[in-house]
Amino acid sequence: MNAYPRDDDQFQDVYVSSVRAEDGGWGATRSDGWSFFVRSDSPIAPQEGMPARFYGKGIGYPVRGLFLAGVRVFYRTVDEEREHHEIQTYGADAADWLARWDEGRTVWSIEMGGLGPGYEQCIHITAAEVLRHLLAKRYDAEKWEDREQRKRDLDEIEKAAFANPTIGALGLSGAQWGAALNVATMLYIRGPRATLTDESVKDRLIQVSRTFPGAP
Repeated sequence: MNAYPRDDDQFQDVYVSSVRAEDGGWGATRSDGWSFFVRSDSPIAPQEGMPARFYGKGIGYPVRGLFLAGVRVFYRTVDEEREHHEIQTYGADAADWLARWDEGRTVWSIEMGGLGPGYEQCIHITAAEVLRHLLAKRYDAEKWEDREQRKRDLDEIEKAAFANPTIGALGLSGAQWGAALNVATMLYIRGPRATLTDESVKDRLIQVSRTFPGAP
């Protein structure tokens, strides 16, 4: 028996009405008719008639905790759930964002041009390649407070970018290059979570993919 979290009254108590084996765990139905899934690495297997406590705002909202017969299957506080959601949505850090891009997954970014998807795609392909360079070289962004150091590093970044055949083939305008560099450095310095949840860009969020406009 695990102790239930203190000072967290955002939960619903139900019973497990049925259980079925599925790949990777168990599918189960609650006494109120809603279904849920328990992974095979759960410390306890769901069983018919077992009490179940779900943490969260309720139906239609994310489940941030599950206890079966008083045993914790998983649990996150409200703040931990917010962090978990942001990581799942935007990426844990710049390297995670780039890995998702490289896999051909859809990632969140910021609309920088306002001139259509083709224009944006050039910006974000470039941003990804610049971010790759930044991560490989591990620039110390704190030193960019020094104008001379910032200029030296930016000159090096630009030189490396336009020697990159992926970027070179795009025929970028100066505005596109500036926008791509802006996205890449924001992701590198602040990380995707802080960058993409900033109030100043909330109306410019877009989803982009390396494979746009179609799978290779």
